[in-house]
Order: sequence, then structure tokens, then C-alpha cells
Amino acid sequence: MHPTPFQTKSLWAAITSLSFLAVGASVLLIGSLVVGAISFLQPVLTPIAVAAILAFLLEPVVRFSMRLGLSRLISIILVYLAFAAFFVGLLVYIIPPAYRQGNTLVKNFPGYMQKTQALTTRTFENLHRLSSLDFLRSDQTDQPANEQLSALVSQSIKDAGNWVQQKIPDLAVESGRFLQRSLGGFLGVFGLLLSMILVPIFLFFFLKDSASIAENWSRYLPLRASPLKNEIVSLVGEINSYLISFFRGQLIVSLIDGFLISVALLVLGLDFAILIGLMVGVLGLIPYLGMMICYIPAVIIAAAQFGDWTHPLIVTAIFILANNIDGIFIAPKIVGESVGLHPLTVIVSVLAWSLILGGLLGALLAVPLTATIKVLLKRYFWDRPASPSSRIDSPA
Repeated sequence: MHPTPFQTKSLWAAITSLSFLAVGASVLLIGSLVVGAISFLQPVLTPIAVAAILAFLLEPVVRFSMRLGLSRLISIILVYLAFAAFFVGLLVYIIPPAYRQGNTLVKNFPGYMQKTQALTTRTFENLHRLSSLDFLRSDQTDQPANEQLSALVSQSIKDAGNWVQQKIPDLAVESGRFLQRSLGGFLGVFGLLLSMILVPIFLFFFLKDSASIAENWSRYLPLRASPLKNEIVSLVGEINSYLISFFRGQLIVSLIDGFLISVALLVLGLDFAILIGLMVGVLGLIPYLGMMICYIPAVIIAAAQFGDWTHPLIVTAIFILANNIDGIFIAPKIVGESVGLHPLTVIVSVLAWSLILGGLLGALLAVPLTATIKVLLKRYFWDRPASPSSRIDSPA
């Protein structure tokens, strides 16, 4: 007895559904195992990732030195010396004042919150007095509502200030734990020191053998010459272009943003301008969120230092102007549209990968990993032509 056409279709539908479920379960299982392995090996992978990112950034400098007639080894040594001089300059001229400003900011932050609260309360009192003038008010019915609004906002700001003051010690502890997880892992301080030693070693070999790796890596694939191997090589090359364009471009963009904001805040006379600019330069590697994180303390400091709303508005305008200069002039020229991710996608990806991989490693690799997923989806799903059987025939 042969099955009916309906039974055949139902059977194939069931088999297809089970196949999709099996493939999905396998992908989830493999993904969870990979994420678990990455989390466990984070103390080892973090220095490798940092060294690889630095190699991406410094490779053009090495090639430029080689075009001047120097050997690759001499070029790498010169790059190391220049990088060491830059690092020593940071330690001597930038890090100490930034460290002192950071300590002062932590100590004075409760006072800044109190001054900001007082400024906000005074502003609403002035607005209330202005609304009570005879030539501005139309009737007396709005006065209780104004008083309630002023009291509500004042109490909300007071509660927020008290909450921030209570959470500052916890925030410091959590920041320390975050850095420990990101940079040292279960090895603690020893892991951090080991990472600082391993990064230059990994970086040296990445720079020394980068040309050989780029030319010969495909030979080490455990595959014979076939269309599948060619497809893998092409796919990895496309993903590699995403990584190069992102890390090189984003670092230059973040450094330019940090310099512009630092100079503008120094001209404004804002306290901790160098520290805020340095934070923008470092956290700018995390797109969008880095500048948002630096904007909040800058506005609070401006409100507390100058005691008016004009300077916080100027600080806001500085950040908006720097972001627009970045988005209109700098980023398209340096980063280009090669990554091609929407800003909301970037923000969500940074938050998601920070939770999945944990700490600094997830935040740094968020955009490249998301761009990799985009390459896979675009290559094999979005841009894939429909098969003839899946096309809908037009009516005759």
C-alpha cells in the first residue's frame, strides 16, 4: 500500500521540521560550548586578541618603513621603539595628571551631585516665581501644579544623588572586578602582569610573520583544493577586511574625538578636561556607548562647577558637534562604509557580546563578530538567488 500524496507531504514536512530542530539544537550546543571555552580561556585569549588588534593597527606603519628600504625586522624594532616612547610619554605626561584628576573626581563627585541638585532646585524656584507674575499667569489654578512639579523634580534629583553616592563604593568594587575578569581572569594580578608581558611577545610574532600568514594560511586548511576550500578562503578574506577596516579606523576616530573634546573642554575651562578627553580616546573603541559614558560626568561637572545651565548646554553642544564631525567627515573617510552596521545594531551588539563573552573582550570584539554574522547572512541567505522551484509563477 502506497501512501497518499497528502501523507507523503506530511511525512516530508515532519522530517524537514525534525531536521531543522536537530540542526538548531546542534548549533546551540556547539555555540554554548564555544562560548564556555572562550570564557574559560579568556586570560589567554585576551592578550592574544589585544596583540592581534595592535598588529592590525601597526602593520601599515611597518609596511611604510619597509618601502623606505628597511628590512621587516628593523621596521618592527623601530615601531617597538616608537611605541615604547609613546607609552613612556603617556606614563610621564598624561597618566599622572589623569590619575590625580580621577581621584579628585571620585572624591568630589558627591559634592558635584549636591551642587547640581541645588542648581536644579533653584532653577525651578525661579521658574515658579516667573510663572507667578501677574502679566504671565492667566489664573491661579496652575500654582499648586507648579509647586508639585518643582517638589517632585527636586525630590527625584535628591533621591538620584543619594543613590549615586551610596553606589559609588559598589561601583568601584564592580569596576575592579570587571577589570580583573577582563584582563586577568582567574589568575588575578599575576594574570594581569602575565598579559602585559605576553602582549608584546605575541605582537612581535604577529608583525614578523604577518606577510607569511596572509600568503600561506590557506595551505594549512585540512581540505583539498575544491570549491568548498575556495569558498572558505574567500569568506575569511571578506571577514578579515571587516576586521582591518574597523579596528584601524575606529582607533583613529576615537583618538581624534578624544583630542577634539579635550581641547574644547580645556578652552571652556572645565575641570578634568584632560581626563574626559582621555576617556573618550580609550572608550571610543566601543562605538557610540563610549562617548555616551563620557558625556554624563562631563555635564554633571559643568553644572556643579559653573552653577548654571549655560555651560552644561555648551558641553552638550561640544559632544554633539564632535559626534557630527565624526559621523560626517571623519568616519566615512577613515572607516568608510565597509562595516555597514546601523548605530542601534552596534549598541545592541556591544551590550549583547559583553554579556556573552564577558568584560573587555566582548566589548572590543562586538562589532567585528556582528559584522562576521552579517557577512554570513548576506552571503548565504539575503543575497542568495531564489531557486526556480521557490519562485511564484506569474498568472498567464
